[in-house]
Order: sequence, then C-alpha cells, then structure tokens
Amino acid sequence: MPYEKILAAIDGSEASDHAFTAALELASLGAHLTALAVEGPLPAYAATVGEVEEVRREKDAFFERLLAHTREQAERAGVALEVELRPGHAAELIVRVAQEKQTDLIVLGHKGHFLRDHLLGSTADRVAEHADCPVMIVK
Repeated sequence: MPYEKILAAIDGSEASDHAFTAALELASLGAHLTALAVEGPLPAYAATVGEVEEVRREKDAFFERLLAHTREQAERAGVALEVELRPGHAAELIVRVAQEKQTDLIVLGHKGHFLRDHLLGSTADRVAEHADCPVMIVK
C-alpha cells in the first residue's frame, strides 16, 4: 500500500469532485482519507450587518451541503472519511493540514473556487510547490 494517509481538498467545483472521486478510489485500497474544505473570509464589501449575516448564512448552507455530499460519496464507496472545515488561505492551509496529519498524498482539482489570483498562480500550483509529500492534481 503506497499511501496510508490521503488528504483531499474539496470546494464543490467540478474539478474538486473529480479529485475527490480519485481520492476515494485510492483510499479504497486501505488508506485513511481526510476531506478538507477551506472557509475563506466573509466579503468586506457588505454595506449592512444584515447583508453580512445573509452572506454568512449562505456560506454556512453551502458548506453544510458540501460536507454532507462528501460524506455520502464516501459512504457509498465504503471508505471511512474524516471531514474538516477550517478557515484560512487555501494553499497555505492545505499544506499545513497535510503536515499536521503526516499525509502521504494530497489530492486536489486543477482549478476550482479557490482560484482567485490566476496571474500569480493557482492553489494547485502553490500546494504542489510547498507540500512535503506528493501532490496529485486531477483535471
């Protein structure tokens, strides 16, 4: 078994879904799988407290649906899954969590909701550059 601990970054994008499917296939060989969703900051442009609360509710509902869907996929595949939702900068957090968990492989999509600064490099590029373990970038 080449991988004992796999970290899959999830964000609800199509590329992320493909990456999570690949991670499930690898984990079905006996690896421990963790799905990590990264919660970014609330937008700073909201004009009223009510708008901020509405954005927070929408974000909470999005992550609730994403994590429930992720758990359902793992259950259907017969793979035990640990799910984490953490706030932070996507690339930095993915690398840090992989180090904390002594991950053997990081799996993530080639693009997704994390991609905000295309000209400076994507999250996948940054994770591949800074991770201490192999990184599988799934198209």
